[in-house]
Amino acid sequence: MNKTIVTGPPAAHSRSAVQLLAALEAAGKRNTAQRYAICRALEKHAADHPTVAEIYAAVRESFPMISQATVYNTLQTLKRLGVVIELDIANHDHIHYDLDVTPHVNVVCRHCENIADLHMRTVTSLIDEAAARSGFQIQRTAGLILYGVCPDCRRRRGDGRAAQEGEPQDA
Repeated sequence: MNKTIVTGPPAAHSRSAVQLLAALEAAGKRNTAQRYAICRALEKHAADHPTVAEIYAAVRESFPMISQATVYNTLQTLKRLGVVIELDIANHDHIHYDLDVTPHVNVVCRHCENIADLHMRTVTSLIDEAAARSGFQIQRTAGLILYGVCPDCRRRRGDGRAAQEGEPQDA
C-alpha cells in the first residue's frame, strides 16, 4: 500500500469501523463478522486509500473463504451511504477508497502513486464558488484530486526537478 502524507487533523476526518458498521446497521444491513472485518481493514488502511484488492487481501487473512465480490459490495453500500468515497485516479486501473468524506485535496504522485490528503480551509471556499459560478448543485464535495510528483520521487531523480507529464515512471 502507498504511504500517505496527511496535513491537517487526519483522525478527526476518518470514520472508525464501529461508525461504518453503525451506518450499515442503520441502513438495515446485518452486522456480520465479514462486514466487521471489511470495515476494520478499511479503518486500518484508511491513510493508504486502499483498493478493493488491498482490503480483500487484508480480510482473507481472517476469512480465507470470503469473496472479492463481498468486499466490493460492502464498499459500494458504504459509498451509497455516504461514509466512504471512491477516488477514481487517472491512469490507475483500480478505484481507491477514502474514509474522509469532508472537503479536502488528494494529491497523487504520477510516479509512485502515493496519495496525500491535504486539509485546507480554501477547499470549501473553492467548492462554494464553483457552485455559485456554475449554477450546479454540488452533490459530492469530498475531494479535489491534483496530480504531481511527490518529494520522495523528486529526491530519487537527484535533480529535484519535477517530472513532466508523460515521462516514464521510475521502476
